Amino acid sequence: MADIFSEWLRTNRVDDAFLRRNLTDHALPIFLTGAGASGRSVPPEISGEAAWEMAAQALTAGIPELSRLIRFVQTRVPRSFEVQQGRDGRAFTYDRGDRGDRGDRGRKTLPFVSCPYRGTASDILTVAHEFSHALQIVGSVRSTMPPLSREVCAFVGEQLLLGWVRQARPALSPYLETAWLTDNSRYLGTDLQSLRTALECGSDTYDYAWNYPIARLLAQSIGQEWTRKKIAALFRSGEKAPALLADYHDRPRILPQRYVLPGMQDTDGTVASLYRQIGGLLLLDLQYPDAGAVDHSIGDRYARLLQSMQDRSVFLALDRQQVPLGYVLWQHNGEGKTVHLEHRIACKQRLPDMLASLESHCPQIAMELRRTEPTASSRGIRQ
Repeated sequence: MADIFSEWLRTNRVDDAFLRRNLTDHALPIFLTGAGASGRSVPPEISGEAAWEMAAQALTAGIPELSRLIRFVQTRVPRSFEVQQGRDGRAFTYDRGDRGDRGDRGRKTLPFVSCPYRGTASDILTVAHEFSHALQIVGSVRSTMPPLSREVCAFVGEQLLLGWVRQARPALSPYLETAWLTDNSRYLGTDLQSLRTALECGSDTYDYAWNYPIARLLAQSIGQEWTRKKIAALFRSGEKAPALLADYHDRPRILPQRYVLPGMQDTDGTVASLYRQIGGLLLLDLQYPDAGAVDHSIGDRYARLLQSMQDRSVFLALDRQQVPLGYVLWQHNGEGKTVHLEHRIACKQRLPDMLASLESHCPQIAMELRRTEPTASSRGIRQ
């Protein structure tokens, strides 16, 4: 009996040691697990076509080198957002074969996108995902990209949408951040379990879900580390895509677990709780040795944080395990206008969690932070 899983490893040019090292031998990075995810579940009404246009804008901003191809995909690729009764409702992008010469892309040979759209935040992310598939297919011309690399491109597209929305449509950001984290519970939950089973026992049947877990991690790292030019090259690379990802095989981990602050367990008594909260704030300060906060005397900083807590002008965000995500501190003048904002995060991967939590509890401060600190609200892609 053929071992389809071994064939999948060969097709995608990965090995079981690489998968085990990143997915099963160690705990997944905590910022991917959705701990502390919050936010509203139903976003403002956005049509499928509007979501398609948003995806184009986000990808153009993130990969300007592909702006002409992105515009081509936006205007020419056939698509359907119809929800059909009796179907499982899964989105897909179908590569309909050879696209001929670059100057002769007929409609019949373009990829076709089907994305059953109900207007949820997850649907908006899915539109960006499928748009990115179409862009990768068109960009690769006649070269077929292996499935794992295809999913890396699609997840990079989601990352670009999240970063663009934080600046261009900040009111929408909490919905998409929550949906992205919720999607992780599937990609790094049931899909990862299927991959683990295949790693242990092999498989004589193909499960496309094998592609998602490692692609999710790779896309997260690419969004943090790669230049726009290198990302553009990935979308154009076709069958050569695994070679561009090969450097990750030499790493101990794709995404090291950088977040190590201790959890703040509940205790009896307000005094103990207060000390723990101040301790959490000070530990977060220590994540920023170049930010100036630790240059002040400990007493001065301690006194300021205590005063802010008494004035209810500091917000400490915790995840569901009571681990500090970050904090925001602000000052108002006599007229109630915010005159000072500062924030600290444990690591940049947890910024979306902190912003979503702040949005739920202090929406006005969250709005002001997004407006006054745009660079703090973006998932950075290097120039």
